Amino acid sequence: MHSDLMLDAVRAEAAYRAEELRKAGRSAWAVHARRAVRHFRAARTAVDVPAQQRREASRETAGVGETAR
Repeated sequence: MHSDLMLDAVRAEAAYRAEELRKAGRSAWAVHARRAVRHFRAARTAVDVPAQQRREASRETAGVGETAR
């Protein structure tokens, strides 16, 4: 009787671990598929992006030099 319970516990543990491995495999596959689709769509777009231009930093104050009365 004790061996039957132990066998059931081992089978349940094996089934649980097998299911977790299947889930992990599916999610990894989905991530790779999504990444590939994103890359493919980005390559197909014909959007021209202008080069960035550096702007000079200007310090604008909101009347900090003036004293409030």
